[in-house]
This record gives sequence, structure tokens and C-alpha cells, in this order.
Amino acid sequence: MSCDGHRMSWIIAGALLLLFAAAGRAQSVIENPAKPKAANAGRVLKLTEVWRIRDGSGEFYFKYPNQLQITDDGTVFVADEKELLRFSPDGRFVRNIFKQGQGPGEIGEYFSYFVRGLDLFIQDMNSMRFWRADSNGLFQEAINLANRDYRGLVGVLPDGFLFLKTVWPPPNERTGKLMEIPHIVTFVARDGSEKRDIATFRPKDFLAPQAATSMTAKITALSPDGKVLYAFYGRDYLIEVVNLTTGAVAKRFSRAYPKVPHAEKEWEADFRKKYGSPKLEYEIDVSNLYPVGDRLWVETSTVNELKGRLIDVFDSDGRFVDSFYLGAGRALMAVREDAIFCQEKSGDETIAIVKYRIEK
Repeated sequence: MSCDGHRMSWIIAGALLLLFAAAGRAQSVIENPAKPKAANAGRVLKLTEVWRIRDGSGEFYFKYPNQLQITDDGTVFVADEKELLRFSPDGRFVRNIFKQGQGPGEIGEYFSYFVRGLDLFIQDMNSMRFWRADSNGLFQEAINLANRDYRGLVGVLPDGFLFLKTVWPPPNERTGKLMEIPHIVTFVARDGSEKRDIATFRPKDFLAPQAATSMTAKITALSPDGKVLYAFYGRDYLIEVVNLTTGAVAKRFSRAYPKVPHAEKEWEADFRKKYGSPKLEYEIDVSNLYPVGDRLWVETSTVNELKGRLIDVFDSDGRFVDSFYLGAGRALMAVREDAIFCQEKSGDETIAIVKYRIEK
């Protein structure tokens, strides 16, 4: 074959790859009805308390507990302001492994982490350092990232990591309107080298030369088997499922959802009047995603005063199969096997973290 023939073959192959990628992204949405298949959908989930953690001992405090994660042996970790707290599987406080600083194993004020097996992988958002610690919080190794601009750790895989890159326009290109901001999920090898971009999402946020405000949710959740990434980027109820091997969108699904009116806060009204951002009429439909086995729990914006937060459940085919309420006063933090972990506040604003067993 001539050089021109080889060149034409590469051009055709490249065009086909682009076509297949576009087809994957443009895949039709699985539209579900407003009501799921389960006959008892809309019930309050029946739960039995297993243990309850309060901070009354003075050894630690709860201010903004978040990022609750569980190791393979049941050890529980919770992040808070200048804290990374370790609890035993039965809910007893073990230690605070947070140590502020810039040295090996030391953490800045802002950090994210993920658990895999018995290891913790910690990203210091101040210095962009990244390292592995054991379940005792002891430093094991530094992982030197080739790209220092990752804005978040999305998940940990057997052979590497998923990080998020965000592409912001320079201030002089910010229009004072809603603008697409590419959010790119990237696969990084265990040695810190960047291998490939997995998926790109394009939520719209308000950007002005002098100010910016988020108008959308950016939520990703890795399946328990590490094969797919669930993603919600936007305001309207639409979940995307990305195959991590191919980077293709395996499916997209939604359901008929009654939107929740947005109660504008004072600071939002002040910002809108000063910079001209759009007024929000409704809440963002989805608050969080929780993969549970081969199903996906979707935390919605619907809250009933007596029943609590509404959770939708989808099967592996994207079908809306169930829904239930958590119970009043409960905020979901994590799901594991037949148990859930919730944050609760008492009348005096005291915070507790509670493990519940799900009853059949």
C-alpha cells in the first residue's frame, strides 16, 4: 500500500473512533416512570441501631463530619475539620490520625482520601501531595503525581487511581453567564504517571470576571467491583454509567421526578443582584450516589418532614426498582452490605454518627 493509502487508513480509523465515542456519549436515555416496581416503594426503611458515636468524651469533636469510609476489616474512618478519625468496627474511638504539616504523613487543612483494602490514600489539597498510609494512619509511601493540577481523588483501583481535572477559562474569558466547565476523570498509574482520560463531563456554572458560583452538582461514585463509574453532573435527574475499561458511556438513565422548589438564601440573592447570576427555581434533583452491590442508591432532593430523605434504587440495567425514606433526621453517609451509616443531630445540635442494620 502507498504512503497515501496508509495515511487514508489512519484517517478513516480515527474518524470511526470519534464516531463510536460520540455514539457512546449520545446514547439514548433509559426513561423510567415516577413510580418504581416495588410494591412497598415509598416506605420508611426499617432499621435497627447497631452503635452510636458521640463526641462527649472530649477525645475528638464532630463539627462537619464527612467522607465516612470503611476498610475491609470494618474499621471506620471519618474526616472532619483538622481531624481524620479512626473507629473500631464496633464504633469505639481509636485515634485521630490527622497531623497537620507538610512532612511525610502530615496533612494540610484541606484533604480528601479513599480507602482500599486496609490502606488509606490521602491527597493534601493544599500542597497537592499524595501518599499511602496503613489503617493505623502510619505513612507508607509517597506517590509523586506527574500532574499537580488534580482537583480531587475520585477513586482507587487495583492498578491505579482516578483523579479529577477541571479546565477553568481565564478571568478575561468569563462571560458573566452560564459556561461549560470541562471536568475530566483521568486514570493515573500507581507510580503517579498519567495514563489516559477516562471521561469528560461538561456541567454549566456561572462565571464572571470577578466572581463565580456553582450552579450544578459534580458527583462521581465508583462501583464496588471498580469496573464502572457512576456520575451525576448537572441539576436535572440524569445518571451516566461509564465503563472504565473503554471510557464509553455504558448507559444513561433517569426517571420522572417532581422537582423541589428552591428556597433562595440571603447570600444567593445578594450574589445574584451584584453579578447577574440566574435565579434558581428548583433544587438540584440528586444529592449523592451510593453503589450497593449491583444496584445504585440515588439520594434525591425530596425530604418529607416525617419520613426524612427519599432514596431511589436502580438495578444494573438502569431500571427504577425501589424507593424508600431514611427516617426523619437522618443524613446518609455510607452504605455497606446490609448496614447504613447516618449522621443525626439532636435538638441541641449535638451530632452523632449511627450505624443501622437494615431489616428485611
